[in-house]
Amino acid sequence: MSKKVFVISESAFRRNLIAEMISSHESILVSERARNEQETIDKIEKVNPDVLILDIELKDKEWLSPFNALINRFNIPTIILTDKNPKLTTHSTLPLISKSYDYIIKPEGVWREQLPKIRDQLIAKILMIDIPKSHKLDSKTRLINKSLFIQQSQQIRKKEDVNKAKTIKSEKEIRMAPSFNIFDEPRLEEYFLELAPVSFVKLTTKIIVIGASVGGPRTLRTILSEIPKNFPIPILVVQHLNHLFMRQFVVSLKNVCNINVKIGSNYEIIRAGNIYLSPGDKHMQVTVKNDEPCIRTFEGEPINYCRPSVDVLFYSCARVYKEKTLGILLTGMGRDGAAGLRAIKSNGGRTIAESEETSILYGMPKAAAEIGAADLIIPNYKIIDEIIRFVS
Repeated sequence: MSKKVFVISESAFRRNLIAEMISSHESILVSERARNEQETIDKIEKVNPDVLILDIELKDKEWLSPFNALINRFNIPTIILTDKNPKLTTHSTLPLISKSYDYIIKPEGVWREQLPKIRDQLIAKILMIDIPKSHKLDSKTRLINKSLFIQQSQQIRKKEDVNKAKTIKSEKEIRMAPSFNIFDEPRLEEYFLELAPVSFVKLTTKIIVIGASVGGPRTLRTILSEIPKNFPIPILVVQHLNHLFMRQFVVSLKNVCNINVKIGSNYEIIRAGNIYLSPGDKHMQVTVKNDEPCIRTFEGEPINYCRPSVDVLFYSCARVYKEKTLGILLTGMGRDGAAGLRAIKSNGGRTIAESEETSILYGMPKAAAEIGAADLIIPNYKIIDEIIRFVS
């Protein structure tokens, strides 16, 4: 069943462009559009949308202020498209952002050229809202509504292949890799990691790193809840979520997991028996301090249009833990994590990609499979067995 989306923007051009972008996905229906708060109120009860897309310019206070009350009144999940980073704006605009479901910072430049760059990110956030309970994966029931997962995956990958082929990254986002790049990648974004060789590091355990995007929270909850007590190695996870929803997700994991779950802190020593999740809106990588592996978190530029980025974590872990790494890439849209998984494999680590059979969106693991980055391509209910086998 399609999600009904209501697009609100003062600009008719942006309303139409945003609607065209998201309606290209088979599971999204643009049911209405509005110019301002009054038009929204007049139409909202008639169409009963599942999601609001609110395109805002923070400088236009007169147009913007009525939407605080509107979001409270209708309690519909709202994704804000904002022209500025909310962290850098005045406190008067923060209530609108905090009450919304999520937000995306719009790219600068000519709208017709720049706005399509956030298409995949926007579609992914829409699809993450209120995924029906019938889609939830459970290791005991194995597969629920299997045919729906396969149908979604096939539809999405056709669109994805076309759109990804057209994506061109700006010179500002990409720099040539140094000649001593040990991962044999021709180009690397500057924020991936420090590429200088690690001279010495005390590795007392192996490590598991996991990356996920759309559909990830439910799949991660199923997998991580089966990790046994006294688990002897650390697990680091990047899930594409903002900081507000990351905190809620960590709390929900604490209620079902047998080992400690926390958000990783900058320069925190990595200890066995912990699950570390990346902070929302920050990259997380493995680095070395006083000869011990530790976590580094930093804002940096988005990588693969994502922050946090799975590739940032995977590349850094391949560099520090090498063959003692198990990399796992789960459901999600796009290619984030595919190159990093290959880096883990190239340095002797073990790699797994979730199969199409159980992926809610078969994008990221499909990209890894296509480049030969995965040693195993398996449904998510078999991953816990491979985790236990890797430990032993």
